[in-house]
Amino acid sequence: MYICFVITCFNISEIPATALLVKDYLNEKETVEKFYHKSFSYENLLAQAKEKLADYQHRDTLFTELSAQMQKLELSEKQQENLQKLAKKNTVTLTTGHQLNLMTGHLYFIYKILHVIKLCNSMNHRQKEINFVPMFWLAAEDHDFEEINHFRFRRKKIEWQGNYKNFTGEIPVSDLKTILNGFYEALKYFPFGKDLRKIIEKSYFSAENLADATRILVHELFKDYGLLMIDGNRKPLKKLFVPYIQEDIKEQKSYQKISQTIENLKPEYKIQVNPRKINFFYHNNGERNRIDETNGKYYILGTCLNFSQEEILSELEKYPEKFSPNALMRPVYQEVILPNAAYIGGNAEIAYWLELKNYFDSQQLPFPVLIPRNSMLLISEEQLKKMKKYHWKTEDLFMPKEEIIEKMISGISTVFIDFQKYENELNHIFDGLLKDSRQTDISLKNMVLAQQKKQMNGLQKVSLRFRKAEKLKNKEWISNFEKLHFEVFPEGIWQERIENFSEYFAIYGKDFMSFLYKDIKEFESVMILKILSV
Repeated sequence: MYICFVITCFNISEIPATALLVKDYLNEKETVEKFYHKSFSYENLLAQAKEKLADYQHRDTLFTELSAQMQKLELSEKQQENLQKLAKKNTVTLTTGHQLNLMTGHLYFIYKILHVIKLCNSMNHRQKEINFVPMFWLAAEDHDFEEINHFRFRRKKIEWQGNYKNFTGEIPVSDLKTILNGFYEALKYFPFGKDLRKIIEKSYFSAENLADATRILVHELFKDYGLLMIDGNRKPLKKLFVPYIQEDIKEQKSYQKISQTIENLKPEYKIQVNPRKINFFYHNNGERNRIDETNGKYYILGTCLNFSQEEILSELEKYPEKFSPNALMRPVYQEVILPNAAYIGGNAEIAYWLELKNYFDSQQLPFPVLIPRNSMLLISEEQLKKMKKYHWKTEDLFMPKEEIIEKMISGISTVFIDFQKYENELNHIFDGLLKDSRQTDISLKNMVLAQQKKQMNGLQKVSLRFRKAEKLKNKEWISNFEKLHFEVFPEGIWQERIENFSEYFAIYGKDFMSFLYKDIKEFESVMILKILSV
């Protein structure tokens, strides 16, 4: 019998590790208002969908290309229905995207897709005027192989070695049988390992390249939910983006507009991504290299290639598929080719989308609603019991580990020394001394202040020694708690950024997706603490 329930939810804006820019966006602070178009709500999402529909021009091309990309898949009834809806003028997409990580990489890959799906279902249930279709953007043009070449299964890292400079989507997967063999064999011993092995056989063991393998994998996991997937690395789609690439080459407009935004953000917020003069790559002979311009010459960095402006624009007209957007221009490309109303992503993604509003305005391109995705923390019943044993309260869950230990030690200590009381008393004494010194000899002030600092430092040393002694006395207790903390936050990092879906799928099968989907808060940006056990 499966046990699955939610203990509590934390608003993303209340978690200390969340970037200030994202917190202020979620809290709709005035300082962030000019960096987005509409905040997230049911009403605003519906209004944004209508705005996008009035502007969108590429439905026929999109439908034709998407149909071609998905024709090799055995589409579910819901996928077929959603694909046909895309041909209609009253259909928009809600989109998320990700790199082509091996076996999806991290758990949050799954969370963001389920959030998109559930939000679409809610929008379709609440109104019938506009169709909302869930879309997954395959980041097939990414070239950071080291970021996508590994995943963890039961804490063991499985890594795909290689020296690839190509689009990751075009990397052949013929050697993955060998790379995944140990993992594939280990799945035999899990209740639903056989089901996952079949998915691996269909994807990584049968496809020609990583884009196709990832498409099949995502399809097998989410086909029953009606998810559609698109790979922007196609010539018919790239042709739609040619005017934007031309402008970037000739006028470097994206650099100018995004740089202006960054100057406005800098005083208060950390900058996620900085623009370049030209925000595109050139793809040739199995390599993706950045385009740079100096004195009217366009250089393909890392190669001997260079072009005049006339030559590179001619190359663009003939071979638009050779030009690839970087991280900042990928959202623009996505919004040009999709009838998209909202983008769901992680905090870092939302942060760099907020850099783009000024550029979108300059292009008269509708800026989508931005939605920080749901996160989840999955713990077992046994871990929950241990948390209660150590009085690890949910409100302290995301505090730094050392602060949690300090708080717990204070709670279990049999000796309590109120150092704050002594600090206050010392301050009171020296305040009196300062007052008297002014009446006696004003030159004594510096000596009194120096002595006050010395005494305070001494008190601080006593306090630190006391805490150290208390920790030593509770050494075993702390050691056991640290083991629990490592289980809940592997390597001291959020679980969703370390663990892979496979170890849960192997135990629960497709029910794992259902468990997660059920508790997604589609109209909120939250971290959900969830119990999973057998």
